[in-house]
Amino acid sequence: MAPVVIVVGVLAARNVAGESLVPSAWYVPVNLATAGALVVIGRAGGLSAREVGLARATVRRGLVVGGVGAAIVVAGIVVGAALPLTRGWFEDERIADIDSRSELAYQALVRIPLGTALFEELAFRGVLLGLLARICPMRTAVVASSVLFGLWHIRPTLSALATNDLAQSAWAQAGAVTAAVVLTTVGGFVFCALRLGSRSLLAPLLVHAATNSAATVAAYTVLR
Repeated sequence: MAPVVIVVGVLAARNVAGESLVPSAWYVPVNLATAGALVVIGRAGGLSAREVGLARATVRRGLVVGGVGAAIVVAGIVVGAALPLTRGWFEDERIADIDSRSELAYQALVRIPLGTALFEELAFRGVLLGLLARICPMRTAVVASSVLFGLWHIRPTLSALATNDLAQSAWAQAGAVTAAVVLTTVGGFVFCALRLGSRSLLAPLLVHAATNSAATVAAYTVLR
């Protein structure tokens, strides 16, 4: 139980720190260092590479499942950004600060895959899920990991609402945050299904990175 508490505490501290204590330039190295610390905690708690989803025997299956899933997601985002009916969904003003294609490439190919997707998958579908599965049934572990993943997105959602000037009333903000937590919790279940179905962390990692990176590129294109 102690390793689970420590991992949740580390994640809570990183979440609260946000961008206020971690400058943008340090986002990737700080998150990679935090992910490394979580892996060390997991190993100290007795987790094997298989329990984290990093066994060599499942690499190929993870790549195949993740690659197919990523292709489907990217295709859906491309269609969504191209259709007038859904194009407005991608008008995220947080992307407006990206003022060059080189910066866009950094965001889509480095910051998101390494600083966001790799960090979050190692944390929630790797170490945390593995530790929880040691002390409770896998279904319970999946629920707990997914709910915590949903709660992880409260602060980013508030930031997005403020940047895009949305949901100005307290009730509207509460509704938007609740919806975001529910959606990302569902996303957590999907990523857990990919992780357990492929027996590899690579599957959810590829789909997660493709989703966020493709959405960022779509937003950049739509805003311009």
